[in-house]
Amino acid sequence: MVLPCLALLAVFHYWPLLRGALFSVYASDLLGNPTRFVGAQHYVELATDPGLRQVLVTTAAVAALSVVLAVGGALLAALPLRRAARRPRAVASLVLSLPFAYSAGAASAVFAGLFAPAVGTVNAVLAGVGVAGPDWLQSRGWAIVSVSVATAWYEFGFAFLVLLAALTRVDPGIIEAAALDGAGEWRTNWSVVVPAVRPSLLFLVVTQTVSGLQIFTQVHVLTKGGPGGGTSTLVYELYLRAFGSGLPDSGLASTLALLLVVLVLAVIGLQFVASRRWT
Repeated sequence: MVLPCLALLAVFHYWPLLRGALFSVYASDLLGNPTRFVGAQHYVELATDPGLRQVLVTTAAVAALSVVLAVGGALLAALPLRRAARRPRAVASLVLSLPFAYSAGAASAVFAGLFAPAVGTVNAVLAGVGVAGPDWLQSRGWAIVSVSVATAWYEFGFAFLVLLAALTRVDPGIIEAAALDGAGEWRTNWSVVVPAVRPSLLFLVVTQTVSGLQIFTQVHVLTKGGPGGGTSTLVYELYLRAFGSGLPDSGLASTLALLLVVLVLAVIGLQFVASRRWT
């Protein structure tokens, strides 16, 4: 019964992973085909590349900030709807889940217009209240924030739907017991409701972190990795090494892909270990 699924995984996941591991120890020609064996040369090159450390820091910063904004924002939006009537809750759910219907490219294009320095909506609103808006996409710090906000908005709809579904399944009995014990709305949400949806929160944190570590489209549309490579993430760097430069290097790009796999597995492992006490 599981052989078709295993066959698909083998063809589209495990075989490309093995091919990537093979390419990582070979040099490549102009077409990206492996030519001669170079052993651990690509791994040494990456380990001694100071630019890679900046890429890793940027990737971690964008992933962490986007997860906090998306999951935290979705939780804050879903909590008040837990006690809403069915029709208002349905309307609010439709409106707040709309980002889930957008593609990453479309969402990024919208935010490119919002954060444009001269004609962008965000700076126009800030100017209306007497505040000079920053150069969102040309300053490294603000560019990271811009990419993170665009990513969080794009991921918000899915996180909201998951949390709202979890919140509506919380046992009303424990909420009534908290009210009888004198707990207010804030204390009930923090001490009763949020612990009850911890499995859903863990699921979202893990999946959104994995998605955040693989950000590409938002960076490509908003900043092209700039300014000065300051917003280049691991996947965007992989793209540049494999396709975006004048001399593509599939061996080095494959090494970056393996590094991404190891990084994702390590982060997921740490999150599950940390969640044992939390859940």
